[in-house]
Amino acid sequence: MRFNLSLLVVLISARATAFADGGAVQLRKQAGSLLITVFTSPAPLSAGPVDVSLLLQNRNGLEPVLDADVSLLLRAPASNEGTRVRPTRQEAQNKLLYAAPVMFTEPGKWCLAITVLRNGERSDVSGTIVVAPAQKMASSYWSYIAFPPLMIAAYVVRERLIRRRARW
Repeated sequence: MRFNLSLLVVLISARATAFADGGAVQLRKQAGSLLITVFTSPAPLSAGPVDVSLLLQNRNGLEPVLDADVSLLLRAPASNEGTRVRPTRQEAQNKLLYAAPVMFTEPGKWCLAITVLRNGERSDVSGTIVVAPAQKMASSYWSYIAFPPLMIAAYVVRERLIRRRARW
């Protein structure tokens, strides 16, 4: 019984740290001599504030590109107007990435256009990413809300089993 309880604690701790990096790959394309990967956090992607990160790599050796000028244009599903942001390495926690905070105002398929300028060479990539409706607060934190009652119930069951074993 003690092993099962220890295993439960380890699994819950692992779940809390499994999303520490927090990025989900949304797009990966080649453009000229570059391989461009777009990550978003939080995962799953939903309407609201989002951290958009880009990893630029040389296509041949997959070394990270750290000296580029990056521009990102986002267009909402029902709009012709776009939001332009300039991801930088200073904004990113991981200094191999270019990052920028973005606000997805509505759910749907958003058009994404990336322009990279490096050594006089321009690389353009475009694609779409799917943004889900915003999560309700309670539904996004259900595991944290359910954790204390589950631990109390596990403790009560444990105590009853110990008392039952003591009577035998």
